Amino acid sequence: MEQSFGGGVNMEKRGVWSWWKNQLALAPLISKYYVPEETNNFWYSLGGVLAISLALQVVSGIILTLKYIPDATLAFGIVSDMIHSRLWGITLGFHYFNSFLIYGLVMAHMMRVFVSAAYRKEKKVLWFVGVALATLIFATYVTGESLHWDEVGFAVPWHVSEILQATHLNNIFHYNFADLLAPASATLKLVQIYAMHIAILPIMILLLAILHFYLIRMKGISLPFWKQPSGKKVSFASHIKLWFVYSAFAIGVVLFLAIFAGRDVGTAPQLLPSSPLYAVHKGPGGQGYKPTSPIGWTHGMNVLVEHLGLTPDIWGTVIAMTLMLGSLVAIPFVDREEKEPTSFKEAFDWRKRKWAFLAMALFWAVMIVGIIQNAIAGPG
Repeated sequence: MEQSFGGGVNMEKRGVWSWWKNQLALAPLISKYYVPEETNNFWYSLGGVLAISLALQVVSGIILTLKYIPDATLAFGIVSDMIHSRLWGITLGFHYFNSFLIYGLVMAHMMRVFVSAAYRKEKKVLWFVGVALATLIFATYVTGESLHWDEVGFAVPWHVSEILQATHLNNIFHYNFADLLAPASATLKLVQIYAMHIAILPIMILLLAILHFYLIRMKGISLPFWKQPSGKKVSFASHIKLWFVYSAFAIGVVLFLAIFAGRDVGTAPQLLPSSPLYAVHKGPGGQGYKPTSPIGWTHGMNVLVEHLGLTPDIWGTVIAMTLMLGSLVAIPFVDREEKEPTSFKEAFDWRKRKWAFLAMALFWAVMIVGIIQNAIAGPG
């Protein structure tokens, strides 16, 4: 007699995945959820590839927590040991290079949604949820950079202190430069950043991602304007298969870099006596240390506003982020059309979409100016 599970459902006959799908009631979300056949393409798979990359980032991050300790006197040494260890080095390298992939996928997915005007009709909130997700992912990258706890990572709490000083909140939160240069109080700041990175931000991202998927499920996925609608529907499971196909290539590149490229150890933060920068009492930016590419534009904007005479220079980051976030939030409101485009002509209709295009242009202009300024800037 064949063994059965869950009211006679034969696990062997139907398969392990089918059994779990029924137990977790996933069928309405996957096999019984149908999407237009035209959406089974590369551009409409970017969000799924991003989701898989984020999941792998969480897995690699959980592994790294088994080794990492958020202690201001130990963190840099622990990261250095991991980089020089083969297995830990690959894990840390994967986590590091995968963050670049995630950043790129966020930008590419955002542009696909924008060009497709998938925020029209009753999907404005869906766009806002996407913007919030992008913001949280950016914050996750910033906090992750700090956890390396080299001089570049040390710049993150240093800049937080600058923002709090500029708004006269530094004494309330005990976030002065002196607090960062004392190992005991610096550890408290690092623990806060660590908590943000491994718990608070991931939980918020997960909740918003669930809401994002729910809204797409309820409101329907937009159609690619460059294809003629066939009226055919395919299972969402076939869409998910494409995610894994494209993810295999992208994650393969990340793994290759993790194995063969690795990550630089960096310079010990200036609060450590072992650092060549010990007792310098000048911010990392003033010593020429710059953040890595995904957030390098923030340093560029700081240098730019300093050249314009605005101090402290951290206002460059604040102004830039306000302009960029404001431009993204404004897009659904300044687009004068209601229905989604069905052709290249409608998608790039300057008369109806000019303000939306200008808002997106502002977003990219701020980032590009910051990137260029960061590339040519010296200490500052």
